[in-house]
Amino acid sequence: MLRRFVVCLAALLLVSCGRSNDRETMLALRANSQAEAMATPPPPPAFAPSPDVVVTAARNPNALFSQQHTLTVTMPHDSVAARFERARDACLKDVSLHCTLTSASLNVNTTVGAEIQVALPHDKVAVYEQRLLARLPQDGAGKAEIASRSTATQNETQSHADIDRQLAQAIAYRDSLEALAKRTTLTVDEVIKIHTELQQAQEAVETAQASKRASDTKIALETVDITLEELTAPPVPTSPFADFWKNAGDGLAASTADMLLRIVNALPWLPLIAIVWIVLSRLYRRTRRRAAPTGARWPDG
Repeated sequence: MLRRFVVCLAALLLVSCGRSNDRETMLALRANSQAEAMATPPPPPAFAPSPDVVVTAARNPNALFSQQHTLTVTMPHDSVAARFERARDACLKDVSLHCTLTSASLNVNTTVGAEIQVALPHDKVAVYEQRLLARLPQDGAGKAEIASRSTATQNETQSHADIDRQLAQAIAYRDSLEALAKRTTLTVDEVIKIHTELQQAQEAVETAQASKRASDTKIALETVDITLEELTAPPVPTSPFADFWKNAGDGLAASTADMLLRIVNALPWLPLIAIVWIVLSRLYRRTRRRAAPTGARWPDG
């Protein structure tokens, strides 16, 4: 009996030790997974559709949208041109991005700035942005940061349907004119009129096809407008006394300039004022000379 009790007690101890070891192992694995999650860098930001787009898409699964993203990126002065060239070349040379370069310009004046507009599939926008922000040797101690970001979404369902309808109508009208032109009973004037109208119909078809291609591209690819700006140095703090002397000097210079301007404006009047003064002085003296004898009193004889 005692032997059975000892055997059962040993079995219970082994089971409890195994459970405790399993619990410690699970806790350790959970802690390691949390540490790895915290150490893993976050994925690049994705351009999620706006709530209005989500609601509209839920109501109408066939709805078509176009999106335009606007980014302003700031970076050190020396890396603006290098980052601009890398972003432009990535769009032109990297086939995996399926990127279309719409425009690119670099402005070098007192400050360096650049603008790039590209068209990308939705799943490539975040990848392109990550490459744009990747570090460059020209960054030095600084780095590239997104100063502002905005996304505009437009519903293209109705306009796309209108373009399809216009294209179908133009093609049907052109085909009817081609069938009419094949008749053998037409006069010369009728043939000329039909071919003139057929040429105009073909131009309408080509215009509608170009509009459809632009609409399809606008829906399939998202436009990304990127502005690259250099970081400006913060203003150097100054003391109140420095501000006082600077403002006093500016005020004195402004007052002096105003006084000199008044003097210059008065110069054309100085000769006239001098002439008037001389004439008035002579008239005053002459009046006094004439009035002196009449005003004298003679003593009685």
